[in-house]
Amino acid sequence: MDKLVVNFIEKRALSQDMDLNEPLYNAILYLEKSNELVEELCEQNQDELVKNVPWPTMHDMYKRNYEYCCGVLSCFLIGQFQSSEALSRTAIEGAVNLHYVSLGDAMGKQIAYFKNHLVTERKQNKNWKQSVEASAYSKDAKDHHLDRILEKEASLNYYEEALKGSLKLSGVDFDAVDLKWPSIFDRFKEIDDEVGYRTVYAALCSQAHNDAEDILNKIMSRVIENVSGMEEAQWIEQYNFSLYLLLTALKYHITASAMYIAKFGIDVESLGQLTNKTVETITLVVERGPELIREQIQVK
Repeated sequence: MDKLVVNFIEKRALSQDMDLNEPLYNAILYLEKSNELVEELCEQNQDELVKNVPWPTMHDMYKRNYEYCCGVLSCFLIGQFQSSEALSRTAIEGAVNLHYVSLGDAMGKQIAYFKNHLVTERKQNKNWKQSVEASAYSKDAKDHHLDRILEKEASLNYYEEALKGSLKLSGVDFDAVDLKWPSIFDRFKEIDDEVGYRTVYAALCSQAHNDAEDILNKIMSRVIENVSGMEEAQWIEQYNFSLYLLLTALKYHITASAMYIAKFGIDVESLGQLTNKTVETITLVVERGPELIREQIQVK
């Protein structure tokens, strides 16, 4: 077992003797290898990277998404498939964000990202305040909520002023940027992956929003009387589909990592090779999965 896989498992207090099929082993290896490559490339090019104002925040975005991917894998390893799927959505959206910011005006897009957050949070504060004032809460309870709203507003103001000040030191005018942070659909379009939004991302939103699909499948396994093994087959299908989504999230992450590093003129051939290997593993899961399911179902 590769030391990167061993370290990943041990860090999560799991046994390195656990059974890992080929696709799952590859998933851990490719995630950890890609992270090792990114950190090495950043260290080797540190002197040049620090001259680019957008770089530190882009690296923060990268590291945040790496942690999401670690969470996706960790949930899967302990058999929490639905949770792994839900977190895969977050990992894919994080990868799309990093990929999108890596195209064109990285600084302007970062500022649009921050401004969108500030506007959204202030709108939520306004709605929160209106709901509290219209509620039947006691005066003490209302005052408690209103105090928290004021504290949150103060934090948002501090964030904004700190951003403006730090960027000004680097010659960037925060207020002058009028780019809008696009919807997630438009971000997928910008990275030329509208189909990905309509398929994988839409499927993952289903799990994240707790829709009825999994419950309907459970019902079907109970009400179909002339088929045995349906419940077992559904477990295999769930496992296989969750593994497919996990690997797809990793593909998005490694691709975005390559785009991020390439943004600064650094050779990313090694990351491209890992993306290709991840795609090969996805193909393996897709081709073997249906056969395993068919073997499990027996019609009486």
